[in-house]
Amino acid sequence: MRPALSSPAVTRPETTGSVLSLLRGLARQVLPLVLLWAVPGLISSIQTYFYAQPKDPTYPLSRALLMQMPHWEYWALTTPLVLALGRRFRLERGTWPRSLAVHLPALVAVMVPHVIVIYFASRAAGEQWYLDNALGQIFPRMMGKFIVIDSLVYGGILAVGLAIEYHRRYREGELTQSQLETRLAHAQLEALRAQLHPHFLFNTLNAISVLVRKQDTAGSIRMLTGVSELLRMALNNTGRQRVPLHEDLDFLERYLDIEQTRFQDRLQVTRSIDPVTLGALVPNLILQPLVENAIKHGLARSGAGHVELRASRQGDRLVMEVLDDGPGLSPGWNTANGCIGVANVRARLDQLYGGRHVFTLENRPTGGVRALLELPFQPASSEEPTP
Repeated sequence: MRPALSSPAVTRPETTGSVLSLLRGLARQVLPLVLLWAVPGLISSIQTYFYAQPKDPTYPLSRALLMQMPHWEYWALTTPLVLALGRRFRLERGTWPRSLAVHLPALVAVMVPHVIVIYFASRAAGEQWYLDNALGQIFPRMMGKFIVIDSLVYGGILAVGLAIEYHRRYREGELTQSQLETRLAHAQLEALRAQLHPHFLFNTLNAISVLVRKQDTAGSIRMLTGVSELLRMALNNTGRQRVPLHEDLDFLERYLDIEQTRFQDRLQVTRSIDPVTLGALVPNLILQPLVENAIKHGLARSGAGHVELRASRQGDRLVMEVLDDGPGLSPGWNTANGCIGVANVRARLDQLYGGRHVFTLENRPTGGVRALLELPFQPASSEEPTP
């Protein structure tokens, strides 16, 4: 029986493929840099050629290319390293002393092999001064000679990398702003949809007709005024990503007025709002979907219930809670996304605050659901002017 193939024989093609893939990836990165740095290499070679012609008309262009191209192409290999250092140690306000302490030794480290490349390329081109002197003898003089141009090249690479980085951040900022505006518009449309929902309008109109039949003129006027005021606020409250908490609560009160009229004694709402939180910035229309969710999925299924709003400041954090005493979340409820309103709230918080916020929905030990929001406490006076 022939022995089975050994494992190295089986894995060799994969290893070879990985090496080839790595080399192809490296070539794709370096080749554009080789072509880029060939431009100053050619210009410098042509300049050297024409400069040598008055002294030696037989001076060939190939000799100038041999002397100039290698040390310019050397930067094609070192550019990725300099760009990586530039991204890690940025020369920006507040960080430039520490970054400069890294870049100066890096410049010297890059210069040493660069000077060696220049020395041997010049010897290969037959430059007499380099042929007559050993590297150790002229190395300090060469370092002094090329310190200025190498510093300019190193700084130029850093400047280009910084410009590219700023441009990338600017585009990402534009994209994030566009996504935020889309989310806000979506939230406003959802708020309008909730108020214009056929069942909502039917129930609201039915409640108004009941009040009219009871000759409760004040109550019916209150309902009509509440609906019109709610729609007006939803339509006018556009373009602002964040508002003071008291503005978001004002909108929420209009919504709750109508819902309390609809549910009457079946819906009880209590508020525990610390006055110091009223001026804190919150995402526009952030509370209404959570309260709507509490009423729809909590109170509606149990027939009656209680919703509680809380807001407090805990250190540098704004803590808001929406609690109900309904049947709670079902076992299969998706805690990551949930309904459209909750998913919208989660996405907007992610875009506005990144990892600096907390948003959870969980069952309460005593029954019902607790929606928790923790945001950085930012006074409205610190917000940038609204465009």
